[in-house]
Amino acid sequence: MKKIVSVIGVMVALMLSLTGCVKMDVDLAVSSPEKATLNMVVAVDKNALGERTFDEALAQIGASEETLFQGFPEGVAHAPYDKDGFQGFTITAADKSLTEISDMSGQFGPKIVIEYRDGLYYFAGQGLGGNDTATVTEAKMTVTFPGEVTEASAGGTIEGNTVTFDMRTAAGPLTAIAKEADNSAIYLSILFLGLAMLGA
Repeated sequence: MKKIVSVIGVMVALMLSLTGCVKMDVDLAVSSPEKATLNMVVAVDKNALGERTFDEALAQIGASEETLFQGFPEGVAHAPYDKDGFQGFTITAADKSLTEISDMSGQFGPKIVIEYRDGLYYFAGQGLGGNDTATVTEAKMTVTFPGEVTEASAGGTIEGNTVTFDMRTAAGPLTAIAKEADNSAIYLSILFLGLAMLGA
């Protein structure tokens, strides 16, 4: 079995070699008790690259796109990222089970755990607070659930079905609990449609 190279580790090494800044945004979208999609952006400030290309900067620390992503879990895709003055990669694990997302997340990014129990969704992750984050420009963890978020750990910003954490300042575990999807409006619509058809 091929050893999976830590993307985060390589990007941190690149950051230190360039004395530049890193952007790391994690977006977890839970669609049902069975499925979720994890997207992660890991990129370096292009100003730190100077005249070099991103591939040349990777080569200087003994890495390449090929070695970085060899042995990645099946079904995990990556693509170049070049936006808002940053260059790096997007990594996507689409339509995976909650167990798969939990098991594979720590292999290429921050370890997260997502579970569904007794009608509620439970999320747990880890912030970067307590570490040296002076060279981290942006590090957000956003989790979107099918239903309303009822509670989150300190530092989590709740907006309806979504909670967002700033991993640069969040120390210790990041946690959130959310409800199932509220389908009452759909059920009422079906009921009214049925009554209308019956009346007709």
